[in-house]
Amino acid sequence: MTETTVIAMNQHLAESLLKYAEEKANALAVNVCIAITDSGAHLAAFKRMDHAFTGSIDVAIGKARTSSLFPVSSGDFGQLVRNESLTGMELTNQGLVAFPGGVPVKCNNRLLGAIGISGATAEQDEAIANYAIATSLEDINGDS
Repeated sequence: MTETTVIAMNQHLAESLLKYAEEKANALAVNVCIAITDSGAHLAAFKRMDHAFTGSIDVAIGKARTSSLFPVSSGDFGQLVRNESLTGMELTNQGLVAFPGGVPVKCNNRLLGAIGISGATAEQDEAIANYAIATSLEDINGDS
C-alpha cells in the first residue's frame, strides 16, 4: 500500500467521510448527524440523515470541533476534563463536547481535521466515526 498524499482536509476526503459514516449508520440502523471539520475546526462538510434528531446537529458539529481543537477523541477529552477537575473547560472555545463521537482525522501523524457523529448511542457514534476514518483513509491510500 502506498502512502497517501493528503496533507489537509479537502472536499474529496470530507465527502468520503460523510459517505462511509452514513454507510455505517445504515448498517447499525441509526439516523445521525455527521460533521466534518478541518484542522482549524471550521466546518468542511455536514449531513443530517433523514429522521436524525435536530438537536444532534449542534452536538455533531461540537464533537468535530472539539477533536480538531484538541486532537483527541471527544470522549478522551471528556475523561481528561473529569480526571483533572477542569470544570467549565467544555464552556470554552464557543462550546466543546466532552463525550464520545468526535474523532480526529490524522494521516501520517498530521491532523487533517475531525469527524463528529451524533444521534445514536455514544458507542455507536464513536464506532461510526472510526469506521468512516479508517475506510476513507484506506480508499485514499489505494488511490495514491
